[in-house]
Amino acid sequence: MLLIYPPAARSAEAPLGIARLAGLLRNRGREARCLDLNQEGMEYLLGLDFESADPRTRGALRRRASATAALRDAATYEEPDRYRRAVSDVDWALRAVSAGSGTASSLADYRDSRLSPLRRADLIESARDFESSVFFPLFEKRVGPELRVLEDGLVGLSICFLSQALCGFALAGYVKARLPEARVILGGSLISSWMAGGTLAGAEAFEGLVDELSPGPGEYSMTRMPTTQGRVASLTALTVPPDFDDFSDLRYFSPKRILPYNFSYGCPWKRCSFCPERAEDAPYRGIAVHTAIAQLAFLSERHQPSLFHFTDNEISPAYLGALTKARLGVPWYGFARFSRRLLEPGFCESLAASGCAMLQLGLESGDQDVLDAMGKGTRIDEISEALELLSKAAIGVYLYVLFGTPAEDRAAAMRTRDFIVRNSSSIDFLNVAVFNLPAASPDALSLRTKSFYDGDLSLYREFRHPLGWDRRAIRDFLSGDFEAPPEIRAILRRTPPIFTSSHAPFFLQATGGRVGEGPAPV
Repeated sequence: MLLIYPPAARSAEAPLGIARLAGLLRNRGREARCLDLNQEGMEYLLGLDFESADPRTRGALRRRASATAALRDAATYEEPDRYRRAVSDVDWALRAVSAGSGTASSLADYRDSRLSPLRRADLIESARDFESSVFFPLFEKRVGPELRVLEDGLVGLSICFLSQALCGFALAGYVKARLPEARVILGGSLISSWMAGGTLAGAEAFEGLVDELSPGPGEYSMTRMPTTQGRVASLTALTVPPDFDDFSDLRYFSPKRILPYNFSYGCPWKRCSFCPERAEDAPYRGIAVHTAIAQLAFLSERHQPSLFHFTDNEISPAYLGALTKARLGVPWYGFARFSRRLLEPGFCESLAASGCAMLQLGLESGDQDVLDAMGKGTRIDEISEALELLSKAAIGVYLYVLFGTPAEDRAAAMRTRDFIVRNSSSIDFLNVAVFNLPAASPDALSLRTKSFYDGDLSLYREFRHPLGWDRRAIRDFLSGDFEAPPEIRAILRRTPPIFTSSHAPFFLQATGGRVGEGPAPV
């Protein structure tokens, strides 16, 4: 089976989804080949000859090699301004060289001036007109040879982000044109969300370009995949570690090797009204604790990573507890919940001793009434205590806040701002987002809504805020009152652009621990 991760998305580490599928297939004696065309695609674009009359573009193109090298140099993370220049130059160069094809491919996004990833017709057009893709020469060079030796005729495309959809369908069209008998299977989190939200039917074939849609964890759907030799043998999901061997020669945009891993699929809480996990109602599935720890030990020995990235929606308290006892010898980071486990005496110190470099934590709001309305199940006073304990344990905090939920008004948003200011010495990085209403959310039934985007595959709905707290007012608030306090400006200034949480741990390592108490970069 040929497994492909298409352009274009943030690329700091190998793609976990197809690595897990490869591990399962190879464990059962089946052929599997992985291509990370996202990272290879960026390398391809950065290597193209391109001339421009624009001074800013000429400078970025001239510096693209040194800027790329800087992102892979740990010393760069000791100089935040140098890092920001490198990110800006690489991103600008990618946009410039891709612009000739009518697209804008960047470090974290892909846009087409003609086509939208939210319209079925445009996805089909991208597949039919695959030769117009800026990545077509790469398809010929990397995918073509693989198709010529593909024995079982199975090609899986893992489309996780909206920015990958148009390129993913261009790949589907390329595969069908070069190998008509191939069976093209689409999976990944974007496909899962489209199907769970009812915007994409399970039998959708996109005019014969797609043979099967595979929602949810690919490991669980493999038994449904027919091949020329019959069906894939039954697989017990999540009992085999992911296989990253096909990515060992790729140089990602990180100074050290990050290895992604997930303990679970879905969300163990799944009660937050704003969350797509609740709207999609996906079941929570987890690996047995002892199996997960054994897999991590195996991966550590085999690949010698410098950092584990746990990609779970939430590393549940059970896994956090197991990590405190495992002593993997490799730093790690990931999402966790403000659970009371963090308040237990000595627990944060044990997390730090286990290698926890940073936790991504969803505050969402600093107003208790808003938290209660959202179903977060967290208490403001306990969150403050947890932040203080994490700070004392020298564990970095990447805090997520969300403005514009139906229960919030401007006064509640100001309370969130004030909460961040009061706790700023315990917060290293910030992710600030404006609420998007999931189309399948329970809240959508009680609000006046309309289409958010022009397309039949949109996952979100625009809504009339019941308290008049609309998106324009929120944006004005964010650029004004929210960013006014110097404490918040300092946190936003040191939050890595584009790569965000993927690179944040390297800034913590560069400062010897937390950066929250240090001065803002100038």
